[in-house]
Amino acid sequence: MCTNWNHLLSTGPLALLRGLDGSTADELTRLSEDYPFRGRLAEACRALAVRAYEDGEPSAQEELHAALALVYERDFSGAEVTDADHERQPILRDVAALLERAVLGRELGRISEASVTGHPVSGGAYVRWLKKTVSEHPAGWHPFYHRHLAEHGSPEDLRLLLAQETNLDPRFDDILALMQVGRHGGEKLEIAANYWDEMGNGDPAQVHTRLFGEALASIGADPDYVRDTFLPAAGVSGNISACLALSRRHYYKAVGYFGVTEYLAPRRFRCVVDAWRRHGLDEVGIVYHDLHIGVDAGHAAGWFKNVVAPLVDADPRIGREIALGAMIRLNTSQDYLDALLERCSAMHAEPAAGARAAVPTVPSASSTTSAAA
Repeated sequence: MCTNWNHLLSTGPLALLRGLDGSTADELTRLSEDYPFRGRLAEACRALAVRAYEDGEPSAQEELHAALALVYERDFSGAEVTDADHERQPILRDVAALLERAVLGRELGRISEASVTGHPVSGGAYVRWLKKTVSEHPAGWHPFYHRHLAEHGSPEDLRLLLAQETNLDPRFDDILALMQVGRHGGEKLEIAANYWDEMGNGDPAQVHTRLFGEALASIGADPDYVRDTFLPAAGVSGNISACLALSRRHYYKAVGYFGVTEYLAPRRFRCVVDAWRRHGLDEVGIVYHDLHIGVDAGHAAGWFKNVVAPLVDADPRIGREIALGAMIRLNTSQDYLDALLERCSAMHAEPAAGARAAVPTVPSASSTTSAAA
């Protein structure tokens, strides 16, 4: 084994993963076939997980999620022809499996068994129970959206919010594509219809990832800003989204997780649109959120009717898995929004002469219209 790999591993799994990108195909093959080294890598991952979740070290939690984010960035990236002979998957999957187990173990440990059992066993009644569960959770009507943003959210608050939303929105179409794998009938058609909406129903200008990019650009949330303001809790939420979408065994949790996402989007996005227009920001930047107020209401209804209900009718045991996914989404959403509200509150408490950069001046809807005319 090259001593350089041992040196990288001595500093932690994250450094080792970063080193993979500069490796030759032959080096990667030798590394994948070195099972004693992979055993040491597994031990390093377990040690990192202990530090993160048993010892509660914030720096270890950040390193763990940075490592997972790096794995998922490769999983969701397009193929490069120069990588055709570079096999990184054995190492990536070793790391992901161990760190995902730690993350999901932590999240599942936060959920009481009583909250995910004793649910109705018929699909229609289960859906009503699940909707009630979502709306009664603190994340169902979180004060960041329904008090802070709705009543006095500033352009900088909107900018900060959109930076955090990069944890999921730019990948959501790919997540829906992954969730269709191995599914059949009305269940698959419902997810496919949702995916086709994300793809702008065939119109490149209306593809939702493009519209989200336009929202980021219009509010001045460039990559540097996103990197500098991205909250750890947003990263956790994004990593769990990727984990559930990529793993076939967590499919039913993903149904609950993303069902909650669709169900809450309209009420949350209404607050975003209202705050955006209250400040007269460029209408180009709000097309994405405005569109989803209606679209996601339909998606949520279809998701519950054509995916959730038939699954529970077919096998009531699936109801617990769906509920677990829903609770994971609600709890991590609450964490992330609590942190975002705290950041915004602190930001507004700073003196006007503070060092924070101001939101770039953006044209109002009226000025944009006049220029176009």
